[in-house]
Amino acid sequence: MKYQVSVEGQSFVIEIDRDWLVWVNGHPLYIDLEQVGGLPVYSLAMGDEGYVVFVEDAQGEYRVEVGGQIYPVEVQSQRPRLTPRRDKCSSDKGECVSVSAPLAGNLVSLPVAASDRVKAGQVVAIVESMKMRMELKTPQAGVVEALYGPAGRSVEKGEELVILASE
Repeated sequence: MKYQVSVEGQSFVIEIDRDWLVWVNGHPLYIDLEQVGGLPVYSLAMGDEGYVVFVEDAQGEYRVEVGGQIYPVEVQSQRPRLTPRRDKCSSDKGECVSVSAPLAGNLVSLPVAASDRVKAGQVVAIVESMKMRMELKTPQAGVVEALYGPAGRSVEKGEELVILASE
């Protein structure tokens, strides 16, 4: 994932690869970042240094506190949107439901295919976030109308992954 980040008037391009290696303006930075107890508190290790980081999310802008110093941070995703948004359902009845990512993470798999008939409660996608896997299940029976993969890519909170047409 690639981000454009602004901190105190300075801009940085931050890229995080699959092995959690962080690149800042093209330079590698080896870090270990762990959230503490589900709170907006993180343990950050960079080289031989360790920090406690507090993060306050204010609708796309963040206040990040490190070592008693508060930094306003603005983040913009640089990756293209891979999932088209739907205007309407192509089902004869016009009734479709979407299964969306409950939070940002990695799309692990889509164990169904387009045109598959699915039962209510059937797993149609698996998303992983913060080392936790979530099975996303259908809210009703239907036919898989669309899948927005591929597996292995990053997804955003609320992003549609599977569209089901009512039978």
